[in-house]
Amino acid sequence: MVKGQWPAERPVCREEEFRAAAGKFASGVTVVSTRNGAEVFGKTVSAFGSLSLDPLMVSVSIGRLSPLVTAILASEVFAVSVLNHDQQHVSRHFSTQGNGRAVGSFPTVATERGATGAPVVADCLSWFDCRLENVVGGGDHAIVIGRVAAAGSREGRPLLYFDGGYRELRQPAGAVRAHG
Repeated sequence: MVKGQWPAERPVCREEEFRAAAGKFASGVTVVSTRNGAEVFGKTVSAFGSLSLDPLMVSVSIGRLSPLVTAILASEVFAVSVLNHDQQHVSRHFSTQGNGRAVGSFPTVATERGATGAPVVADCLSWFDCRLENVVGGGDHAIVIGRVAAAGSREGRPLLYFDGGYRELRQPAGAVRAHG
């Protein structure tokens, strides 16, 4: 079969079927942010992944009409903050329309300035401070690829999103942490 050619009898997936299936994939919760001049921008994003070790790169998928995408294109830097289990309020803040843009700093969410100048959410589980490498179209989203300039992490548990709700990863008593 040639890429892009499908048999005529192939059924078409309905949006509600797609959403139900995608909701069964547990994902971490991140905030993607940037600084463009005096303004800061942030958005809750679950479509994040490490992309490459050589060079060090990550990718995030953001709605292509989001002001965050425009701000990242202008500033050419962004940070990804992986939220800690107790940061549901941060996720909700940045997923609420109108809360993801401010002058100077975000009024209700503490951030630290990354090496690139992009804001990193304070007390997050881990973070990646990036320089924009590329933006690729992906339907109604922009796939933003960043070259990692700096990264950091701390001990803790991630905030997860699964089946339409926030979840926490719990480590069973006596569990041994694997090192690879």
